[in-house]
Amino acid sequence: MPGFRSPPWLSPALPLSVIVKLVGAVGYAGALLELLSQQIFLPRRIPRALRGYEPTEHDVFVAVYPKSGTNWAMQIAQQIAYRGAAEFDHIHDLVPWPEAPFPNIVPMSDRSIVDRCPTGLRVIKTHLLADHVPFSPRARYITVIRDPKEVLVSSYHFFTGVFGLGHRISAQEWFRRSTKGGPIGRMWAEHAAGHWARRERPNVLVLTYGEMKADLEGSVSRFAELMGVSLSDEQFAEVVRRASFPYMKAHDDQFGPPRLPLTRRDQVPPMVRRGVAGDSGEMLDADQRALVDRQSRAFLAELGSDLPYDELFGPRTDPRPE
Repeated sequence: MPGFRSPPWLSPALPLSVIVKLVGAVGYAGALLELLSQQIFLPRRIPRALRGYEPTEHDVFVAVYPKSGTNWAMQIAQQIAYRGAAEFDHIHDLVPWPEAPFPNIVPMSDRSIVDRCPTGLRVIKTHLLADHVPFSPRARYITVIRDPKEVLVSSYHFFTGVFGLGHRISAQEWFRRSTKGGPIGRMWAEHAAGHWARRERPNVLVLTYGEMKADLEGSVSRFAELMGVSLSDEQFAEVVRRASFPYMKAHDDQFGPPRLPLTRRDQVPPMVRRGVAGDSGEMLDADQRALVDRQSRAFLAELGSDLPYDELFGPRTDPRPE
């Protein structure tokens, strides 16, 4: 979408960029990034984004925690909706994001999205908790849950890049802040537990990031079945091709974040970085991974969730040798 990747200088992004530069320069980059990530990962101040909205049979909600495969899931759903032929300058030309912190995204009020789509479906992105996503048996809901250790690693590379703070915040500081009160721990657990609890409803699909990496074709089939879309062999193959890591990596600009004013173009991180599951050992040692596991289990238990954490994300899912 014109202007999404590079917002106008005279926009709310400018004062934010100035604040980031000034705070980073005086040694408080870590505290600032922790605060910003909390607002972006779970924007509690705007749960009203979908309040009062009545979902329709056209709606396909992609409700995924940040840095957990959101763009991947959106691409699969959007390509299925267009039978493998969805074209866009940016994914948010076609996919609304109700609580978005950025401008220039197609609004929920734009009904032409449904009219233009050959299947009459509309993909909607949201990072909100399940309690803040209105549920209707007429709509469809897709959630991808990713190992929180991988979320921590991915978010470090992403957020330090978006705000141009990679040279001011070490991986160790990000780990400390993330597990103390940042995007990992209760925030991840609340999101995972809420959407996991809906998994047995017939119009809900919950997959793990690892499952999707292990079986992309099977995942596309499950998306299409949930969405009620029949694909020919050729259309199915094209959806799989466009949802592959090489394709999305080659089209990164169509999924990436906006570049803030005062941030160099080469500092904007790739949205599609590695596309690897089970490799949080690239940044975290065994003790750090164990701490994330303990915290996540404890928070899920406190919330009363039956999400089988060890089965899905236990230590054996991270094969990197020490």
